Amino acid sequence: MSAAACSRTFFVVETLEYLRRGGRIGAATAVLGTALAMKPLLHIDDGKIMPLEKVRTLARAMTRLADLAVEAAGDQQVEVAVQHLGAYERAAKLAERLEERIPGVNGCVVAELGAVIGAHTGPGVVGVVVQPV
Repeated sequence: MSAAACSRTFFVVETLEYLRRGGRIGAATAVLGTALAMKPLLHIDDGKIMPLEKVRTLARAMTRLADLAVEAAGDQQVEVAVQHLGAYERAAKLAERLEERIPGVNGCVVAELGAVIGAHTGPGVVGVVVQPV
């Protein structure tokens, strides 16, 4: 089984505009979601971006992102990477939180996403990848 197939990837976008532009959500959903401060938590499932749940406010979404990463790690040895686009401080705080909460992690890499993924998710996206060792 490939490393990608064993990993779990979760992320949250700061704005719904780029998901709307890419056709992943409709215009009405984007407007309503923005008005209600909805932040979708997304994950990669079988190579596809899939919605996982919706959370109100970015702060709650970041807390839930940490919870999902901790659940995915369980009690196994894992490697963890936090990725972002233009949100280094938020990503670094998430990495610190994960290092404290995941007993089987030996440090956490923080890296900026590339332009291709950023074009689909927009600035402010933060994601976490949990990979069993």
